[in-house]
Amino acid sequence: MNLFVRATEALSDRIAGTGSEDGGVAIVRNHNALICPYERGVPLEADYGGRIAQFVTGAPLEARVRVSMLFGAPLTGEAERSAAGAVLSAVTGFFGFARHLQGCAIEDRPPCLRQLDAETAGRRVYLVGASPLLEHRLADRLAAEPGDADLLLVLGHGLVTDTGLAAVEGAGADREVLLLGPSTGGVAMLLECAHWCPYGR
Repeated sequence: MNLFVRATEALSDRIAGTGSEDGGVAIVRNHNALICPYERGVPLEADYGGRIAQFVTGAPLEARVRVSMLFGAPLTGEAERSAAGAVLSAVTGFFGFARHLQGCAIEDRPPCLRQLDAETAGRRVYLVGASPLLEHRLADRLAAEPGDADLLLVLGHGLVTDTGLAAVEGAGADREVLLLGPSTGGVAMLLECAHWCPYGR
């Protein structure tokens, strides 16, 4: 069972019987959206009850769905996982479970990068998902393989891939996992994973 399926089960447990599971979510592309500078891909936006959450992905899927459609779905493809990630963030944001749903303001980017640099100092890092900015900033400590790292930094567009999921789900007790950016906020909150997005909106 992949972690997106586990996250939808956790959401189901939280909202079952409230009627919220029957709520509709519109998922659309927004190429003009200001996204997290670590992420690469097409920004999807999911709107649930007026709360809008981003998921940046290489496999965008536009749709109108009910929240309950996630429950029991296998979520085996990148497009389905990306849409699910957007919905999970929007719904958890609506209920106030997750707070940072969209990319930060331009002026917040330098302090975020400085703080992330300091947070990861002294550790071998593996990036789950391509990020030219982080590849440059963390070049002296990047590991070529997940097994060589002390810390996995996980971006949403990497997490939806089979390879990325396998790396995260295969991380042992000796390997820390840190989900980055607003794309991973809903999943991180529902699965109680460490999450980094101090300036997201």
